[in-house]
Amino acid sequence: MPPQIQGHESDDVISLKRSDSSESALPTEPDSSKQQLPSTSRQNNGQYTVEEVARHNKKDDAWLIYNNQVLDITKWISHHPGGEQTIYRFAGMDATDELRAFHDDWVLEKKLPHLVIGTVEDAPAPSQLVQDFRELGEHFDKLGYFHVSPWFYVQKVMFVMSLFGCVLWLVLKEESVAAHMLGAVVLGIFWQQFAFVGHDCGHMSARTHARDHIDVHNLGALVTFFNGISVAWWKATHNVHHAMPNTVDCDPDIAHLPVFALHKKMFEGLFNKYHGRVMEFDWAARNIFVPYQHYWYYPIMAFARWNLYIQSVLFLSNSNDGHKGRSMLDLMALLGFFCWMPTLALQLPSWVEVVAFVLLSHAVAGLLNVQITLSHFSQPIFDSPDKEGVAKYGGDFFTRNVISSLDVACPTYLDWFHGGLQFQTLHHCYPRIGRQHLRKTEPLIASLCKKHSLPYSSKPFWDCNVDIVETLKSAALDARKWSPLIYESMCAQG
Repeated sequence: MPPQIQGHESDDVISLKRSDSSESALPTEPDSSKQQLPSTSRQNNGQYTVEEVARHNKKDDAWLIYNNQVLDITKWISHHPGGEQTIYRFAGMDATDELRAFHDDWVLEKKLPHLVIGTVEDAPAPSQLVQDFRELGEHFDKLGYFHVSPWFYVQKVMFVMSLFGCVLWLVLKEESVAAHMLGAVVLGIFWQQFAFVGHDCGHMSARTHARDHIDVHNLGALVTFFNGISVAWWKATHNVHHAMPNTVDCDPDIAHLPVFALHKKMFEGLFNKYHGRVMEFDWAARNIFVPYQHYWYYPIMAFARWNLYIQSVLFLSNSNDGHKGRSMLDLMALLGFFCWMPTLALQLPSWVEVVAFVLLSHAVAGLLNVQITLSHFSQPIFDSPDKEGVAKYGGDFFTRNVISSLDVACPTYLDWFHGGLQFQTLHHCYPRIGRQHLRKTEPLIASLCKKHSLPYSSKPFWDCNVDIVETLKSAALDARKWSPLIYESMCAQG
């Protein structure tokens, strides 16, 4: 049975401050509905307190809690397929819901036991909110929503490849400028739609009942070949984003200085934990981009794809940053893209058409960047987890993902255009649910949010665009009044 939902409205302003009733990411006692990890020879049957576990919160001394069991992940961090940061940011904490969200049961049952060193003796009971969200996830699992019909993706792949076939026909067989520019538009849509399929595969949400394992490396290389964006790079950033959405100094998806700053907290030259460097609010940010970012937004989205190429190349050329998933196959696939794409464009009869074709196709593909940023840019930004008195990463896994997500209300016939991203709240709480099932599950999570007075947000596509422009404008106006001298005086002591 799914959790009973008898909600009530709440107009309370959301606070990031920790309180006695905070739903922060604190250790929880084991869920009786999940099987405990089996004992192994490495276990010392140790009993630890929450406080003791919390002290092991460094990369070279990292413990975490899963189902009331203590795991020593120190040696495993560098081998974690999802990247170091996705796991060691939760060192010293309970990561039960994070691990469940991103991994299949067989992974947890077979891969974690050798990491267990003991149990937690004083773990508090999970809140009613966490219990309800866990029960809802189990209900979805029983209904088979973590699998999809094979026919669903046969149709998707046929549609996507038919778009690519249309591009080839319009470029190679037609002679008019109009046909060539139409080919550019269709190519941009092809990139958008293929990215949706790659997104599903990367989240392991494209599995059928007959096949529980997705070969992410090989399928990812196929997506890289056609899209020109490394799936290995995407997974490295996206995993962190899902684990710590909208955390001001951890989430790479909101770290866009010098061009965008979503909140005045970003004017302070924050050290970004993902990038491992200070994101400077420099002269360009203060004078060119951020004060006018609400005007820059759509033009930059039209060119944002070029930055993704750069990020992919940088990622694949650097193997010492703690991110896993790189492969020679992914690199060869990226090189393949940079072969076929220019070759196709150069079939056009003039340089003017070549340039127009490339710019137009990339601008249309920029719709995807708009769709991605719409889901989070206008939502609350969480304080640094290092700051005293705040709920770390914005609260428990479900709370932080609900608060930081915005759904797009749209009719069923536009589901193809949004590719599942319109159900962002559900996707963030249960990222492995198949896209085929998102629409029928959305009312349940909306009702559950209402029950617990969580601010579930869903707006039409136009209103979402208005919200993001207003958010950027508000930060832009703050930036015009901000001065390094004022900031330095605020930080001064004595």
